[in-house]
Amino acid sequence: MPSKGELLGEAYTSLVEIDEKGVFNTIEKWLENDYDAKELLEKFAEALSEIGRRFEEKEYFLSQLMNSTLILEKANKLIAEKLAEKGVEIKSKGTIVMATVKNDTHDLGKNIVASMLRIAGFNVIDIGKDRYASEIIDAAITNKADIIAVSSMTSTTMGTLGELIGLLKEKGIRQNIKVMISGAPVTQDYADSIGADACVRTAAEAVETAESFMN
Repeated sequence: MPSKGELLGEAYTSLVEIDEKGVFNTIEKWLENDYDAKELLEKFAEALSEIGRRFEEKEYFLSQLMNSTLILEKANKLIAEKLAEKGVEIKSKGTIVMATVKNDTHDLGKNIVASMLRIAGFNVIDIGKDRYASEIIDAAITNKADIIAVSSMTSTTMGTLGELIGLLKEKGIRQNIKVMISGAPVTQDYADSIGADACVRTAAEAVETAESFMN
């Protein structure tokens, strides 16, 4: 029987090496031993952070980064299914609607953050890129979101972030939904100026901030 430490090592290595079969085999063995699923997911999060570092250092290509997030999405679903078969329900920490604003088609960072938030135990509704503020708010209302996480990677699209805050106020629901913003040109000063609840720079910071909102 493999030890917990050995399996965690396998989990980390398999994901970093973009080995889908290895990831799924590790999950099967982990759950067969009735180890805590959260601990395994946290190890996958570490691996994803390492993959992100390698991509930034140009050690990995974009295709490898994207494949790793796809594997992780499948891994999350597999773990949930296996636990459900055992009668174990994973309680969500909260619901987050995510999007990239209108006229902005950059979504790589958003996709990584979405994966990390799911690993952390959030129900993430990712409605994609190039979205109007009204579409984001409609999705938040429909899904009874606790948090909206929205990004703008260009200075020309940042105005939608402020528009979103304004629409939430108009609808009288601003106090019910936390708003977390991000993007290359987005600063804490800008977040403060439009009344956003937080400005985050990394996936890890996004998870930490979302958890603080729910506490």
